[in-house]
Amino acid sequence: MNILKTLMANAQIRKLIQYGIGQGFNVIAPFIVIPFIILKCGEDNFGKSAIGLSVAFFIVVFIDFGCDILGVKDISINRDNIDKRNYIISRVVYIKCFFTIIFSILFFIAINQIEFFHKNKELFYFSFPVFMAQIVNPLWIFQGLEKFNLFSYFSILSKNIYIFLIFYFLDQKSDYIYINLAFGLSVFIAGIIFFFVLYKQYEFVLVLIPFSELYKYMYANKTYVLSQTFIWMQLYSPILLINYFGTAIQVGQFRIVDQIISIFKTYILLSFNFIYPKICFEFDKHPNQAIKSWKLFNIANFVFLSTLIILLFVLSYEIVDYYNILNKEYLSNLLETALIYPILFFIVYAFKQLLLALHYEKIFSRIIIVMSILNLVIISIVYKKFTLFGVFYSFIFVEFLTLLILMTLILKHRILSKNNIYEV
Repeated sequence: MNILKTLMANAQIRKLIQYGIGQGFNVIAPFIVIPFIILKCGEDNFGKSAIGLSVAFFIVVFIDFGCDILGVKDISINRDNIDKRNYIISRVVYIKCFFTIIFSILFFIAINQIEFFHKNKELFYFSFPVFMAQIVNPLWIFQGLEKFNLFSYFSILSKNIYIFLIFYFLDQKSDYIYINLAFGLSVFIAGIIFFFVLYKQYEFVLVLIPFSELYKYMYANKTYVLSQTFIWMQLYSPILLINYFGTAIQVGQFRIVDQIISIFKTYILLSFNFIYPKICFEFDKHPNQAIKSWKLFNIANFVFLSTLIILLFVLSYEIVDYYNILNKEYLSNLLETALIYPILFFIVYAFKQLLLALHYEKIFSRIIIVMSILNLVIISIVYKKFTLFGVFYSFIFVEFLTLLILMTLILKHRILSKNNIYEV
Protein backbone atom coordinates (compact mmCIF):
# COMPACT_ATOMS: atom_id res chain seq x y z
CA MET A 1 0.00 0.00 0.00
CA ASN A 2 2.85 2.39 0.86
CA ILE A 3 4.54 1.61 -2.46
CA LEU A 4 1.30 2.41 -4.31
CA LYS A 5 0.96 5.72 -2.45
CA THR A 6 4.57 6.59 -3.29
CA LEU A 7 4.03 5.83 -6.97
CA MET A 8 0.81 7.86 -7.15
CA ALA A 9 2.54 10.77 -5.43
CA ASN A 10 4.90 11.04 -8.41
CA ALA A 11 3.16 13.27 -10.97
CA GLN A 12 4.64 11.60 -14.05
CA ILE A 13 3.92 8.06 -12.83
CA ARG A 14 0.39 9.09 -11.91
CA LYS A 15 -0.14 10.52 -15.40
CA LEU A 16 1.29 7.38 -16.98
CA ILE A 17 -1.05 5.16 -14.96
CA GLN A 18 -4.02 7.34 -15.89
CA TYR A 19 -3.04 7.27 -19.55
CA GLY A 20 -2.36 3.55 -19.44
CA ILE A 21 -5.83 2.78 -18.07
CA GLY A 22 -7.45 4.54 -21.02
CA GLN A 23 -5.21 2.85 -23.55
CA GLY A 24 -5.87 -0.44 -21.80
CA PHE A 25 -9.53 -0.10 -22.76
CA ASN A 26 -8.47 0.61 -26.35
CA VAL A 27 -6.53 -2.66 -26.34
CA ILE A 28 -9.16 -4.77 -24.57
CA ALA A 29 -12.16 -3.67 -26.65
CA PRO A 30 -11.08 -5.43 -29.90
CA PHE A 31 -10.50 -8.69 -28.00
CA ILE A 32 -14.10 -8.47 -26.80
CA VAL A 33 -15.74 -7.56 -30.10
CA ILE A 34 -13.63 -9.29 -32.80
CA PRO A 35 -14.50 -12.91 -31.84
CA PHE A 36 -18.15 -11.83 -31.64
CA ILE A 37 -17.94 -10.10 -35.05
CA ILE A 38 -16.36 -13.18 -36.66
CA LEU A 39 -18.95 -15.43 -35.01
CA LYS A 40 -21.87 -13.34 -36.30
CA CYS A 41 -20.53 -12.07 -39.63
CA GLY A 42 -17.72 -14.45 -40.65
CA GLU A 43 -14.04 -13.87 -41.48
CA ASP A 44 -14.78 -12.55 -44.98
CA ASN A 45 -17.24 -9.89 -43.82
CA PHE A 46 -14.92 -8.94 -40.98
CA GLY A 47 -12.31 -8.37 -43.69
CA LYS A 48 -14.74 -6.22 -45.68
CA SER A 49 -15.39 -4.01 -42.65
CA ALA A 50 -11.62 -3.59 -42.27
CA ILE A 51 -11.45 -2.35 -45.88
CA GLY A 52 -14.13 0.26 -45.16
CA LEU A 53 -12.32 1.35 -42.00
CA SER A 54 -9.03 1.71 -43.90
CA VAL A 55 -10.65 4.01 -46.45
CA ALA A 56 -12.23 6.07 -43.65
CA PHE A 57 -8.88 6.36 -41.86
CA PHE A 58 -7.33 7.63 -45.10
CA ILE A 59 -9.82 10.50 -45.09
CA VAL A 60 -9.15 11.05 -41.37
CA VAL A 61 -5.49 11.81 -42.20
CA PHE A 62 -6.54 14.90 -44.15
CA ILE A 63 -9.27 15.94 -41.73
CA ASP A 64 -6.94 15.76 -38.71
CA PHE A 65 -4.30 17.81 -40.55
CA GLY A 66 -1.53 16.61 -38.26
CA CYS A 67 -3.19 17.75 -35.03
CA ASP A 68 -1.94 14.57 -33.31
CA ILE A 69 1.60 15.99 -33.61
CA LEU A 70 1.45 19.67 -34.61
CA GLY A 71 -1.57 20.46 -32.45
CA VAL A 72 -0.23 18.55 -29.46
CA LYS A 73 3.07 20.44 -29.66
CA ASP A 74 1.32 23.83 -29.88
CA ILE A 75 -1.02 23.05 -26.97
CA SER A 76 1.87 21.72 -24.88
CA ILE A 77 3.95 24.86 -25.30
CA ASN A 78 0.98 27.21 -24.71
CA ARG A 79 -0.87 25.16 -22.10
CA ASP A 80 -1.00 28.02 -19.57
CA ASN A 81 -2.16 30.69 -22.03
CA ILE A 82 -5.96 30.41 -22.26
CA ASP A 83 -6.34 32.79 -25.22
CA LYS A 84 -3.60 31.11 -27.22
CA ARG A 85 -4.94 27.68 -26.30
CA ASN A 86 -8.44 28.58 -27.49
CA TYR A 87 -6.98 29.96 -30.71
CA ILE A 88 -5.10 26.70 -31.39
CA ILE A 89 -8.14 24.51 -30.67
CA SER A 90 -10.42 26.74 -32.77
CA ARG A 91 -7.96 26.66 -35.66
CA VAL A 92 -7.93 22.87 -35.64
CA VAL A 93 -11.73 22.64 -35.37
CA TYR A 94 -12.23 25.00 -38.33
CA ILE A 95 -9.71 23.11 -40.45
CA LYS A 96 -11.35 19.80 -39.56
CA CYS A 97 -14.79 21.15 -40.49
CA PHE A 98 -13.48 22.46 -43.81
CA PHE A 99 -11.88 19.17 -44.82
CA THR A 100 -14.81 17.12 -43.51
CA ILE A 101 -17.17 18.95 -45.88
CA ILE A 102 -14.77 18.64 -48.83
CA PHE A 103 -14.03 14.94 -48.35
CA SER A 104 -17.63 14.03 -47.53
CA ILE A 105 -18.66 15.39 -50.93
CA LEU A 106 -15.78 13.62 -52.69
CA PHE A 107 -16.45 10.35 -50.86
CA PHE A 108 -20.15 10.49 -51.72
CA ILE A 109 -19.28 10.97 -55.40
CA ALA A 110 -16.75 8.11 -55.25
CA ILE A 111 -19.29 5.72 -53.72
CA ASN A 112 -21.74 6.38 -56.53
CA GLN A 113 -19.28 6.54 -59.45
CA ILE A 114 -16.51 4.02 -58.70
CA GLU A 115 -17.35 0.31 -58.92
CA PHE A 116 -15.06 -0.71 -56.04
CA PHE A 117 -17.04 1.50 -53.64
CA HIS A 118 -20.47 1.13 -55.24
CA LYS A 119 -20.65 -2.65 -54.90
CA ASN A 120 -20.33 -2.24 -51.11
CA LYS A 121 -22.03 1.15 -50.92
CA GLU A 122 -23.90 0.37 -47.67
CA LEU A 123 -20.61 -0.41 -45.93
CA PHE A 124 -19.03 2.84 -47.11
CA TYR A 125 -22.11 4.96 -46.38
CA PHE A 126 -22.05 3.68 -42.81
CA SER A 127 -18.32 4.51 -42.63
CA PHE A 128 -19.04 8.26 -42.91
CA PRO A 129 -19.32 8.71 -39.11
CA VAL A 130 -15.73 7.45 -38.64
CA PHE A 131 -14.14 10.51 -40.21
CA MET A 132 -16.92 12.97 -39.32
CA ALA A 133 -16.41 12.16 -35.63
CA GLN A 134 -12.85 13.48 -35.80
CA ILE A 135 -14.16 17.05 -35.61
CA VAL A 136 -15.06 16.51 -31.94
CA ASN A 137 -12.32 14.04 -31.03
CA PRO A 138 -10.52 15.84 -28.15
CA LEU A 139 -7.71 13.35 -27.46
CA TRP A 140 -5.01 15.56 -29.00
CA ILE A 141 -6.03 18.40 -26.66
CA PHE A 142 -5.80 16.20 -23.58
CA GLN A 143 -2.36 14.98 -24.70
CA GLY A 144 -1.08 18.53 -25.13
CA LEU A 145 -2.44 19.56 -21.74
CA GLU A 146 -1.14 16.31 -20.23
CA LYS A 147 -4.59 15.74 -18.73
CA PHE A 148 -4.36 11.99 -19.02
CA ASN A 149 -7.21 11.37 -16.60
CA LEU A 150 -9.55 13.00 -19.15
CA PHE A 151 -7.86 11.01 -21.91
CA SER A 152 -8.67 7.81 -20.04
CA TYR A 153 -12.25 8.81 -19.25
CA PHE A 154 -12.84 9.57 -22.94
CA SER A 155 -11.31 6.25 -24.03
CA ILE A 156 -13.33 4.28 -21.48
CA LEU A 157 -16.60 5.98 -22.43
CA SER A 158 -16.11 5.72 -26.21
CA LYS A 159 -15.04 2.06 -26.07
CA ASN A 160 -17.97 1.11 -23.84
CA ILE A 161 -20.34 2.79 -26.28
CA TYR A 162 -18.59 0.96 -29.14
CA ILE A 163 -18.92 -2.45 -27.46
CA PHE A 164 -22.59 -1.81 -26.65
CA LEU A 165 -23.37 -0.77 -30.24
CA ILE A 166 -21.54 -3.79 -31.71
CA PHE A 167 -23.60 -6.19 -29.60
CA TYR A 168 -26.74 -4.20 -30.37
CA PHE A 169 -26.30 -3.94 -34.17
CA LEU A 170 -24.82 -7.35 -35.08
CA ASP A 171 -27.14 -10.32 -35.33
CA GLN A 172 -26.51 -11.86 -38.79
CA LYS A 173 -23.81 -11.96 -41.48
CA SER A 174 -25.14 -8.98 -43.42
CA ASP A 175 -24.89 -6.74 -40.34
CA TYR A 176 -21.15 -6.24 -40.91
CA ILE A 177 -22.04 -2.92 -42.58
CA TYR A 178 -22.80 -1.51 -39.10
CA ILE A 179 -19.36 -2.22 -37.60
CA ASN A 180 -17.81 1.07 -38.73
CA LEU A 181 -21.01 2.95 -37.88
CA ALA A 182 -20.64 1.74 -34.29
CA PHE A 183 -17.03 2.90 -34.18
CA GLY A 184 -17.83 6.35 -35.56
CA LEU A 185 -20.84 6.93 -33.33
CA SER A 186 -18.89 5.94 -30.22
CA VAL A 187 -16.20 8.56 -30.89
CA PHE A 188 -18.75 11.23 -31.85
CA ILE A 189 -20.96 10.80 -28.77
CA ALA A 190 -17.99 10.75 -26.37
CA GLY A 191 -16.42 13.71 -28.19
CA ILE A 192 -19.51 15.91 -27.77
CA ILE A 193 -19.59 15.14 -24.05
CA PHE A 194 -15.91 15.93 -23.52
CA PHE A 195 -15.95 19.15 -25.52
CA PHE A 196 -18.55 20.26 -23.00
CA VAL A 197 -16.04 19.30 -20.28
CA LEU A 198 -13.43 21.50 -22.00
CA TYR A 199 -15.92 24.36 -22.00
CA LYS A 200 -16.76 23.97 -18.29
CA GLN A 201 -13.32 23.16 -16.85
CA TYR A 202 -10.83 24.83 -19.21
CA GLU A 203 -12.74 27.90 -20.42
CA PHE A 204 -12.74 26.74 -24.01
CA VAL A 205 -14.63 28.89 -26.48
CA LEU A 206 -14.43 29.03 -30.25
CA VAL A 207 -12.72 32.20 -31.46
CA LEU A 208 -13.07 33.71 -34.91
CA ILE A 209 -10.05 33.20 -37.16
CA PRO A 210 -9.72 34.80 -40.62
CA PHE A 211 -9.58 32.30 -43.45
CA SER A 212 -6.28 33.86 -44.57
CA GLU A 213 -4.68 32.73 -41.29
CA LEU A 214 -6.10 29.23 -41.66
CA TYR A 215 -4.80 29.04 -45.22
CA LYS A 216 -1.37 30.27 -44.14
CA TYR A 217 -1.19 27.58 -41.46
CA MET A 218 -2.34 24.84 -43.83
CA TYR A 219 0.14 25.90 -46.49
CA ALA A 220 3.03 26.04 -44.01
CA ASN A 221 2.34 22.47 -42.82
CA LYS A 222 1.31 20.84 -46.08
CA THR A 223 4.51 18.76 -46.35
CA TYR A 224 4.05 17.19 -42.94
CA VAL A 225 0.39 16.40 -43.60
CA LEU A 226 1.34 14.88 -46.95
CA SER A 227 3.79 12.62 -45.12
CA GLN A 228 0.95 11.54 -42.82
CA THR A 229 -0.94 10.21 -45.85
CA PHE A 230 2.06 8.02 -46.53
CA ILE A 231 1.98 6.79 -42.94
CA TRP A 232 -1.61 5.76 -43.68
CA MET A 233 -0.31 3.99 -46.78
CA GLN A 234 2.18 2.13 -44.62
CA LEU A 235 -0.35 1.20 -41.90
CA TYR A 236 -3.65 0.68 -43.71
CA SER A 237 -3.21 0.39 -47.48
CA PRO A 238 -1.83 -3.19 -47.14
CA ILE A 239 -5.44 -4.16 -46.40
CA LEU A 240 -6.48 -2.80 -49.79
CA LEU A 241 -3.55 -4.58 -51.49
CA ILE A 242 -4.45 -7.86 -49.79
CA ASN A 243 -8.02 -7.43 -50.99
CA TYR A 244 -6.72 -6.76 -54.53
CA PHE A 245 -4.20 -9.62 -54.71
CA GLY A 246 -5.99 -12.03 -52.36
CA THR A 247 -9.42 -12.47 -50.79
CA ALA A 248 -11.64 -10.88 -48.15
CA ILE A 249 -10.91 -13.89 -45.92
CA GLN A 250 -7.18 -13.12 -46.13
CA VAL A 251 -7.98 -9.52 -45.23
CA GLY A 252 -9.78 -10.83 -42.15
CA GLN A 253 -6.84 -13.10 -41.25
CA PHE A 254 -4.40 -10.22 -41.63
CA ARG A 255 -6.65 -8.01 -39.52
CA ILE A 256 -6.69 -10.58 -36.71
CA VAL A 257 -2.89 -10.82 -36.54
CA ASP A 258 -2.54 -7.07 -37.02
CA GLN A 259 -4.99 -6.51 -34.16
CA ILE A 260 -2.92 -8.74 -31.88
CA ILE A 261 0.34 -6.93 -32.60
CA SER A 262 -1.61 -3.69 -32.29
CA ILE A 263 -1.39 -4.33 -28.55
CA PHE A 264 2.24 -3.34 -28.89
CA LYS A 265 1.64 -0.59 -31.45
CA THR A 266 -0.97 0.88 -29.11
CA TYR A 267 1.45 0.68 -26.21
CA ILE A 268 4.16 2.30 -28.33
CA LEU A 269 1.84 5.11 -29.35
CA LEU A 270 0.81 5.39 -25.69
CA SER A 271 4.46 5.86 -24.78
CA PHE A 272 5.00 8.32 -27.62
CA ASN A 273 1.92 10.41 -26.83
CA PHE A 274 2.69 10.35 -23.11
CA ILE A 275 6.31 11.49 -23.31
CA TYR A 276 6.08 13.65 -26.45
CA PRO A 277 4.46 16.75 -24.83
CA LYS A 278 6.97 16.54 -21.97
CA ILE A 279 9.91 16.23 -24.40
CA CYS A 280 8.66 19.19 -26.46
CA PHE A 281 8.21 21.29 -23.32
CA GLU A 282 11.65 20.38 -21.94
CA PHE A 283 13.43 21.00 -25.24
CA ASP A 284 11.85 24.44 -25.23
CA LYS A 285 13.12 25.11 -21.67
CA HIS A 286 15.91 22.64 -20.72
CA PRO A 287 17.31 20.69 -23.74
CA ASN A 288 19.81 18.58 -21.81
CA GLN A 289 17.13 17.45 -19.37
CA ALA A 290 14.95 16.52 -22.34
CA ILE A 291 17.66 14.18 -23.64
CA LYS A 292 17.98 12.51 -20.22
CA SER A 293 14.22 12.04 -19.95
CA TRP A 294 14.07 10.61 -23.46
CA LYS A 295 16.83 8.06 -22.79
CA LEU A 296 15.49 6.93 -19.42
CA PHE A 297 11.90 6.55 -20.59
CA ASN A 298 12.67 4.70 -23.81
CA ILE A 299 15.27 2.30 -22.40
CA ALA A 300 12.87 1.21 -19.65
CA ASN A 301 10.09 0.87 -22.22
CA PHE A 302 12.22 -1.22 -24.56
CA VAL A 303 13.00 -3.76 -21.82
CA PHE A 304 9.34 -3.98 -20.84
CA LEU A 305 8.14 -4.28 -24.45
CA SER A 306 10.67 -6.98 -25.33
CA THR A 307 9.57 -9.07 -22.36
CA LEU A 308 5.93 -8.90 -23.45
CA ILE A 309 6.77 -9.81 -27.04
CA ILE A 310 8.72 -12.89 -25.95
CA LEU A 311 5.75 -13.98 -23.81
CA LEU A 312 3.34 -13.53 -26.71
CA PHE A 313 5.67 -15.48 -29.02
CA VAL A 314 5.62 -18.45 -26.64
CA LEU A 315 1.82 -18.34 -26.34
CA SER A 316 1.09 -17.56 -30.01
CA TYR A 317 -1.07 -20.65 -30.69
CA GLU A 318 -3.11 -20.27 -27.52
CA ILE A 319 -3.80 -16.62 -28.39
CA VAL A 320 -4.90 -17.41 -31.96
CA ASP A 321 -7.09 -20.24 -30.64
CA TYR A 322 -9.18 -17.62 -28.83
CA TYR A 323 -10.65 -16.41 -32.15
CA ASN A 324 -13.40 -18.20 -34.07
CA ILE A 325 -11.18 -19.13 -37.04
CA LEU A 326 -10.34 -22.34 -38.91
CA ASN A 327 -6.65 -22.20 -39.87
CA LYS A 328 -5.12 -21.70 -36.43
CA GLU A 329 -1.67 -23.18 -37.19
CA TYR A 330 -1.17 -20.86 -40.16
CA LEU A 331 -2.14 -17.78 -38.17
CA SER A 332 0.03 -18.86 -35.24
CA ASN A 333 3.09 -19.01 -37.51
CA LEU A 334 2.12 -15.69 -39.09
CA LEU A 335 1.84 -14.10 -35.65
CA GLU A 336 5.30 -15.33 -34.63
CA THR A 337 6.78 -13.67 -37.73
CA ALA A 338 4.78 -10.48 -37.21
CA LEU A 339 6.09 -10.05 -33.64
CA ILE A 340 9.47 -8.90 -34.98
CA TYR A 341 7.83 -5.76 -36.34
CA PRO A 342 6.81 -4.04 -33.04
CA ILE A 343 10.42 -4.08 -31.80
CA LEU A 344 11.62 -2.09 -34.81
CA PHE A 345 8.48 0.05 -34.72
CA PHE A 346 9.25 1.07 -31.14
CA ILE A 347 12.84 2.12 -31.84
CA VAL A 348 11.78 4.14 -34.89
CA TYR A 349 9.13 5.94 -32.83
CA ALA A 350 11.64 6.67 -30.09
CA PHE A 351 13.84 8.48 -32.61
CA LYS A 352 10.74 10.14 -34.09
CA GLN A 353 10.19 11.83 -30.71
CA LEU A 354 13.57 13.54 -31.00
CA LEU A 355 13.24 14.56 -34.62
CA LEU A 356 9.79 16.09 -34.24
CA ALA A 357 10.54 17.77 -30.92
CA LEU A 358 13.58 19.42 -32.54
CA HIS A 359 11.59 20.55 -35.61
CA TYR A 360 12.96 18.02 -38.10
CA GLU A 361 9.47 17.53 -39.53
CA LYS A 362 10.47 18.07 -43.17
CA ILE A 363 13.36 15.59 -43.09
CA PHE A 364 11.27 13.01 -41.28
CA SER A 365 8.40 13.58 -43.71
CA ARG A 366 10.60 12.80 -46.72
CA ILE A 367 11.82 9.59 -45.10
CA ILE A 368 8.25 8.48 -44.37
CA ILE A 369 7.12 9.21 -47.93
CA VAL A 370 9.92 7.17 -49.51
CA MET A 371 9.58 4.26 -47.06
CA SER A 372 5.80 4.09 -47.45
CA ILE A 373 6.05 3.86 -51.22
CA LEU A 374 8.79 1.23 -50.89
CA ASN A 375 6.57 -0.81 -48.56
CA LEU A 376 3.72 -0.90 -51.08
CA VAL A 377 6.05 -1.81 -53.93
CA ILE A 378 7.57 -4.71 -51.97
CA ILE A 379 4.16 -6.05 -50.92
CA SER A 380 2.97 -5.92 -54.53
CA ILE A 381 6.03 -7.87 -55.67
CA VAL A 382 6.18 -10.56 -52.98
CA TYR A 383 2.49 -11.17 -52.20
CA LYS A 384 1.92 -13.78 -54.89
CA LYS A 385 4.73 -15.97 -53.51
CA PHE A 386 4.54 -15.32 -49.77
CA THR A 387 0.89 -14.14 -49.33
CA LEU A 388 0.33 -12.70 -45.83
CA PHE A 389 3.86 -13.57 -44.74
CA GLY A 390 5.11 -11.30 -47.51
CA VAL A 391 3.22 -8.36 -46.02
CA PHE A 392 5.01 -8.71 -42.69
CA TYR A 393 8.35 -9.38 -44.38
CA SER A 394 7.89 -6.02 -46.09
CA PHE A 395 6.90 -4.30 -42.82
CA ILE A 396 10.00 -5.63 -41.08
CA PHE A 397 12.41 -4.76 -43.89
CA VAL A 398 11.07 -1.22 -44.39
CA GLU A 399 11.04 -0.49 -40.65
CA PHE A 400 14.64 -1.74 -40.34
CA LEU A 401 15.72 0.42 -43.26
CA THR A 402 13.94 3.43 -41.73
CA LEU A 403 15.76 2.80 -38.47
CA LEU A 404 19.15 2.79 -40.21
CA ILE A 405 18.35 6.08 -41.94
CA LEU A 406 17.20 7.73 -38.69
CA MET A 407 20.28 6.54 -36.82
CA THR A 408 22.50 7.92 -39.58
CA LEU A 409 20.63 11.23 -39.45
CA ILE A 410 20.91 11.49 -35.67
CA LEU A 411 24.64 10.75 -35.73
CA LYS A 412 25.25 13.15 -38.61
CA HIS A 413 23.47 16.07 -36.95
CA ARG A 414 24.77 15.16 -33.48
CA ILE A 415 21.26 15.34 -32.08
CA LEU A 416 22.21 13.42 -28.94
CA SER A 417 25.32 15.49 -28.32
CA LYS A 418 25.05 17.63 -25.21
CA ASN A 419 26.60 20.62 -26.91
CA ASN A 420 25.08 20.34 -30.37
CA ILE A 421 21.58 18.99 -30.06
CA TYR A 422 20.16 21.68 -32.34
CA GLU A 423 22.84 21.48 -35.00
CA VAL A 424 21.36 20.92 -38.48
